[in-house]
Amino acid sequence: MSRVRTYHPSPWEDPGRVDLVSRLAAEGEPAELAGRLLHRSDGEGHRTAAVLRAMPEERRRALAGVVVEHIGAHGLGGDARRQGMVLLAVISRGFPRTVWCEEWNTLLEGWARRWYFSGTSDELPALAEALLDAGRPLSGEVVGLLRRSAYDGCLDWAAVLLDRLPEPPLNPGEPWSDRVLAELPHLGGPWRRLIPWLRDAKAAPSARWDRAAAAILDGIDPETVRRTVTPWLALATHGGSAGDSGHDSWNVTGVRGLAWLLSSPALLPHPETVRTLGALVERSPVKNVVAGAGVRALARLADGAGQAELRRLAGCVGHTVTRRQIENALTA
Repeated sequence: MSRVRTYHPSPWEDPGRVDLVSRLAAEGEPAELAGRLLHRSDGEGHRTAAVLRAMPEERRRALAGVVVEHIGAHGLGGDARRQGMVLLAVISRGFPRTVWCEEWNTLLEGWARRWYFSGTSDELPALAEALLDAGRPLSGEVVGLLRRSAYDGCLDWAAVLLDRLPEPPLNPGEPWSDRVLAELPHLGGPWRRLIPWLRDAKAAPSARWDRAAAAILDGIDPETVRRTVTPWLALATHGGSAGDSGHDSWNVTGVRGLAWLLSSPALLPHPETVRTLGALVERSPVKNVVAGAGVRALARLADGAGQAELRRLAGCVGHTVTRRQIENALTA
């Protein structure tokens, strides 16, 4: 069954431009349409892509032929060639060529090395969707770029693709997520199911969340869980890959989930747990999702095991909001 896609206009699209492309797509000659599309420095948006993809395959093949001829005849390179390849990605559903797929993938991998997210560029999701439609996998780095672009870059087109990208469960590129991804193949099924649950950690721990996490890891010794998870969170205390050392927007709630898991009633408090949660609060960049999770996790450790660490943190943490959270936890 074919996937139904919804294409909303990109915020920067000119309605007049969309109308022009729509008219040419329905009535114009392929050469005229190609000329309009190839001589545009900022590419096409989400709605224009939908218009082009709605063309009958015969017309799309004719347009693709003109684009390929134009690229070859002019020996295009650099931005002009990239623009032509993006246009081929938009119109070639159902007849992608291997050589096109390879060039699309090369462009995506290059962007994944250079960009943290893609801002307002619709070229990234255009190429990614073309490869997915062609049955080609995307690397974890490209998937991470798409996810961050959907979360941080306001790319609706990238957001449309997220339900097609369940893997990897975390974005690579941060020390803690890279370690988790490296260890998951050896840990087995329950741990792979755990990661999406960690990413679903809400702003405050709940008994329901704790029970579900325990059910996922049922049959695994709690001490094994603690010894496995603590090094992951210890790496996360050093920050992430964003410019301010903050965590990837896709990964960050997973850090909170690790804090909830380590402080859950299923695990007995341990000095290493206390030290790691304290480091999460003390070292964290100003990200309340992370520092606040460390405070809440320390506060809910059984038998008041985190109280001494909270008192220590109250005397050394300078961030106003975090310090207030610590004071509230101590007086609760």
